[in-house]
Amino acid sequence: MTRIHLVLGGVLLAYGQNGPGVPGFGVVAEPENHALSVDRLMRYHDSGEYESQIRQVVNSAEAYLIERAEKSGGKLAAVFDIDETSLSNWDSMSGCGFCAYSAELKLYPNATAAVISPTRELFNLAKSKGVAVFFVTGRQEKQRAPTTKNLTDVGYAGWVELIMEPDGNKDPARTFKPRNRQAIESKGYRIVLSIGDQASDLAGCCAERVFKLPNPFYLVP
Repeated sequence: MTRIHLVLGGVLLAYGQNGPGVPGFGVVAEPENHALSVDRLMRYHDSGEYESQIRQVVNSAEAYLIERAEKSGGKLAAVFDIDETSLSNWDSMSGCGFCAYSAELKLYPNATAAVISPTRELFNLAKSKGVAVFFVTGRQEKQRAPTTKNLTDVGYAGWVELIMEPDGNKDPARTFKPRNRQAIESKGYRIVLSIGDQASDLAGCCAERVFKLPNPFYLVP
């Protein structure tokens, strides 16, 4: 069976045995069909719009960082998220139809993520300006070895620390990420930049300027 994906503003679900205008016929609103949402996301990515928006955000971050680093003043730091910020899980996400993360891990247990090149450029710019780079991620400690290898294999090198969550952590990102940034500040750093793809990556304290990359593919609270 061929599946045809059309973008519609809404869907009406008909029920009953009779036709329109005949007693017993009715309609109820239902959420947009998942296939339509997948089609919309695929076209957003494949059209180049997603990559273009990433580039726009990173260009702004680079311009800010160059200006801010010239002012210096103490130990400066930048905080980078990993998934859909530094690394792209596009192949796995799209391959499973934007399924739940737990299902994605089962389907692709050995998957590696691709580099998001503009973010790597920002990473290298920060280092060149003497800004210490920290990765702060919701990935858990059991993923440290493959995460470190993945980052290194795609060209990230010279970060100060990779901060991960304890195995089994249930705290939301909007809670633990500010806590991790506070830990960085407690070491005498001033965080001048924080970049992520989720609002929860950037919520809370401790960064002079935040930059949010686009991500309509999933939501992390």
